[in-house]
Amino acid sequence: MMLSSLPSSPSVGSFVACNIYITAASSHSLTLQSILKRAQDLCRDLRRSTSHHRDDYGNNNAQSSIRMASVAMVHAYADIPYDRSSFHLAGRSDCVANVASSLIVNALREIDVDLDSSSTANTEVKRHPDTSTSCSTTPSPAAKAAREIGNTLTTSNLVNVHYYGLACPNNTPLAKVRRESTGFFSSGGAIDYNNHNAKDGELTSASAKKGATTVGTPASFVENFNIRLTPNISFDRARTLTQFLRGRNIIAKGYGVEGVEALTLPYHVEGKETMYEVACNLTNPSVGSVDKVKAAIGDWIEMQKQQLMEERDKDTADERYDYEYFIDEAYPVGTTETQCIDVLAMRSGDEEAFRDLYDEEVYHNFQRYLK
Repeated sequence: MMLSSLPSSPSVGSFVACNIYITAASSHSLTLQSILKRAQDLCRDLRRSTSHHRDDYGNNNAQSSIRMASVAMVHAYADIPYDRSSFHLAGRSDCVANVASSLIVNALREIDVDLDSSSTANTEVKRHPDTSTSCSTTPSPAAKAAREIGNTLTTSNLVNVHYYGLACPNNTPLAKVRRESTGFFSSGGAIDYNNHNAKDGELTSASAKKGATTVGTPASFVENFNIRLTPNISFDRARTLTQFLRGRNIIAKGYGVEGVEALTLPYHVEGKETMYEVACNLTNPSVGSVDKVKAAIGDWIEMQKQQLMEERDKDTADERYDYEYFIDEAYPVGTTETQCIDVLAMRSGDEEAFRDLYDEEVYHNFQRYLK
């Protein structure tokens, strides 16, 4: 799960965004729809019982030109090939922590996670529902909400909680926590979940029934962007795109997009050839933006085209090796800061009626994604 602080201002106050990832999709369709509906109902109850004008610090913004809802479900998505669903909340930190904790506990109680199942590239995600937080200004509201959610999950004895980022005493990066404390990067169930010693920022329970989860707060709002490659592209060639986009390669190798973390994943669709996808975290999207990632993809295609021209028929290279030869789809995942703020901002007229319609749209879209 990821929690992020949204930009604060005297007129808006302080709000956070929260992304929750659960390893379940179409096989648990009815349960997931019920979990979403209950979370939306709780959001509605909290909006009715809390002021739209009071921010996380108790500041009264009644004179604000922008009225903000206390909490809202911004988006819900199901990614069938990854067997993963995501829920995206935004609002006051206390309200977001309330809804997120309820949603995750419901999911853990009602969705079975088989820790002994044969592993694939995605079983690590199944074992570790992800809770993360991104803070673009002060980390206090988001980090506090992350700790509150983590405490609730620990009390449930359903999962072991591993904190990262600003929610962790040592500000440990998410990648390091995943590598050292979970099986996220393993590929054969090699992690023994019963033999991990608790490290700084971790809360473990001997009676935890469903593995581990990460809960944290990165330093800025993180956006996600995926590039799905066509069946023409092998795993080795897909990895060259991953390397070409990673921000950590800028100094050492002379290419990369600042703040971008990237991972190569297999993308399985029943009845089709295996494809590969490069999943990107944009950890500083104001600098390493989606547009810059797209530009880098174009540069990578030109490099691959030249290489293929040398390897194969040069006469047909320009016609054959176009964008569509390499890229099936490049698309954003989850939400952005602007989207979260737009959903929280109140509209004129019957505000709650507008929100009911928006909730219905989110719910029906989620149903469609699950099919």
